[in-house]
Amino acid sequence: MACKKIALQTLGNLFLLQEDAVNLLDIFETHSIHKIYLNFSDPWPKKKHEKRRLTHAHFLDIYRQLLEKEGYLEFKTDNRSLFEYTLKSMNQYGMIFEEISLDLHHSDMAAENIMSEYEKKFSSQGPIYRLKAKFKEEA
Repeated sequence: MACKKIALQTLGNLFLLQEDAVNLLDIFETHSIHKIYLNFSDPWPKKKHEKRRLTHAHFLDIYRQLLEKEGYLEFKTDNRSLFEYTLKSMNQYGMIFEEISLDLHHSDMAAENIMSEYEKKFSSQGPIYRLKAKFKEEA
């Protein structure tokens, strides 16, 4: 579906990649990405699956290496437990939160929000959580 939609556009800087996030450093150069979006990731709710969550410290290590100096990460979810986990994980990692919304669609950030089909479908069932964070500069 995404390929069909992209084919109708003239976007020279958009590529789709179906890959495991653990392999991203094999695909992209270090510090070559300005922004990483994590939109409605699988929450992996069981404790034994915690390392699979895309905001686990292991993945944060990867994103830190991929992002440029001024780059940042944006995260959206409808899952409160995953959002709380993400806040804790990023805070323990020492990330800097630039924006946090506990109800995106009823916040100042709503006007600039671009909704995915998933977000449109599930936003009527409860709030959408969003954050924007960056990594502290290395000393």
